[in-house]
Amino acid sequence: MKRFFATLTAAALLVGVLGTPALAGTQFGDVESSHVSESFDLLVMRPLGLVALGVGAVLWVPAAAMAAAVQPSEIKKPTEALVMKPYRYVFVDSIGSH
Repeated sequence: MKRFFATLTAAALLVGVLGTPALAGTQFGDVESSHVSESFDLLVMRPLGLVALGVGAVLWVPAAAMAAAVQPSEIKKPTEALVMKPYRYVFVDSIGSH
């Protein structure tokens, strides 16, 4: 029984190793990567960017208060990182550009 499983395992490994180059040349339809990336950007990444914008806006309040208390000239740093970057990603950048 051990010999059977050893032979079966060796055959599976051999088929897996030898069959890999045959799959390398296979094409899976005429789907262009730009359409896939645009769809992924529109359906997945933009909603996540909108969530990041909301979370960043909530976190901006204490970060801006701390920055204003410690160093008022640096208040642009938390604003840029927590609010403006997600805003630009969601509303300004073109679809599929990232």
